[in-house]
Amino acid sequence: METKNYTDLRDAFFEELYLLASADSNVVLIYGDQGAQTFKKFQQTIPGQIINGGIAEQNLIGVAAGLALGGKKVFVHAIAPFITLRCYEQIKVDLGLMGLPVTLVGIGAGYSYGDAGPTHHAVQDLSILRAISGMTIFNASDTVSLSRFVKIAYGNIKGPVYIRFDKDSPSQIYTEKESFCAGLAKIRSGKDIIIISTGLMVHRALAVADKLNSLGIDAGVIDVYRIKPLNSVLLAEVLAGCQRIVALEEHSPIGGLGSLISEFICDSGLSTVSLKRIALEDSDCFTYGTREYVHTRIGLDKDTLVARIREWLVL
Repeated sequence: METKNYTDLRDAFFEELYLLASADSNVVLIYGDQGAQTFKKFQQTIPGQIINGGIAEQNLIGVAAGLALGGKKVFVHAIAPFITLRCYEQIKVDLGLMGLPVTLVGIGAGYSYGDAGPTHHAVQDLSILRAISGMTIFNASDTVSLSRFVKIAYGNIKGPVYIRFDKDSPSQIYTEKESFCAGLAKIRSGKDIIIISTGLMVHRALAVADKLNSLGIDAGVIDVYRIKPLNSVLLAEVLAGCQRIVALEEHSPIGGLGSLISEFICDSGLSTVSLKRIALEDSDCFTYGTREYVHTRIGLDKDTLVARIREWLVL
């Protein structure tokens, strides 16, 4: 099957959603006064299936819940921190407690909006939504994975779904052959160390692994694209025989991927496995600029990560 060449992640998501909505009149998109090229297609051909709810994200959740109770397949889109942290009680009560299959669509994962400051940084969203019972969480690393998440969310998942993606346009990691049903994928094998990452940071993990391999360290990479529920059985299988693991994320160190992997290691009784957690500091970032600039300032650039991992390996 040929891979679709979408221009960016937003295009991949909404083009796929438009195809579903065109075939199913129960699919409804609610958005918080943001723009996207595909919205024009909705407005021109299926105007009854797209709603601009304005910059009132908490209200969007209530409207989505009502539509879902009426049998609609609802997708709610806004900037990631606004559709999650701002709406936490509404998500818990209106969606979580009710078990409603509403899909939250958050653009701007991590430091996507690096020049907008900490109000726009999505670096606690995984922490809080992991705590919502029945919540399913996907984190896209490329356009292929994101386009498939649309179809998975549209399918038979019970309860609310959160799909998180980046504002940037990363290169493709996957082909259409990947089903994305497993929850995680081993992108590269490694005997000395495995780097587990998610979202855009999978690309950084691959770059770090390339550098480590050139230095004689056999490094592998795993993409955990479904944060919740974690496929613990498969993760145990792909980590078999590995004694050194790095969890790499652009998220708070509290409750994110590193916490998830720590919980997995503890619950699985993997007492001989050493884990290095690399995440953001437990503080707000007031460094403004491009994402690469911010990463360099906070130590998430490739060279700094390679140095940190090598130092850890010799301890």
